[in-house]
Amino acid sequence: MISLLSMVYEEDVVDTACSVWWKIAVVTLLAFPAHVRAQESPMAMIRNTVEQATVILQNPSNQGKENFQLRITKLRALVEPQFDVREVAKRALGPYWQGRTEAERNEFIRLFTDLVQKTWGHMLDRYNANVPQFLYDQERIDGNFAEVDTRIFDPGQNRAFSLSYKLHQVDNHWLIYDVIAENVSLVRNYRNQFNRIISKSSYQDLLQILENKIKELDTTTSSTQERNAAAE
Repeated sequence: MISLLSMVYEEDVVDTACSVWWKIAVVTLLAFPAHVRAQESPMAMIRNTVEQATVILQNPSNQGKENFQLRITKLRALVEPQFDVREVAKRALGPYWQGRTEAERNEFIRLFTDLVQKTWGHMLDRYNANVPQFLYDQERIDGNFAEVDTRIFDPGQNRAFSLSYKLHQVDNHWLIYDVIAENVSLVRNYRNQFNRIISKSSYQDLLQILENKIKELDTTTSSTQERNAAAE
């Protein structure tokens, strides 16, 4: 059984993984439309969708702290169908996926997806006024797999960083199964953190850490909304 100090440390590890992910998720949601057919070029798919997400972020009716949840809902509807969520979760859990029952796998997918989405939601507002600039470098298609290399110029940080998407075809659609930001793999990053927690403690402790983090993010959101309402 791990100590309380170790548990706090591992929660910080999950926070670190999420801090990498928020950048990935924010720019990814600007890149992929719903229901795109696999026959279309992944590069063209990205180009054609930037404007859709930009409209959501910059539409006056979506602006303001009071519309935070509205923006999140719209952007989530845009991006979620473009991820192979089960495949991402499977790869993130690594060797520990095989020993899980189907019910346990579904529970992990739910917690993992919820954690990621709530984390990038809290970071999203910084892009309301300054939508990043996308630079499209190249795409590589090999049968049912594709990789798209891009660079993102973040005006808030006044710098560009690299972002590559790994996709595969599922039911004639391109779906993302990994994202590489500044040479850091989303899947590998989470897998390393999760495996470390499980090896030091247990799978159940990992689930508890994820649940605690989700509750913490929910509490932060509720407190922010209450402060905004009081200010009005």
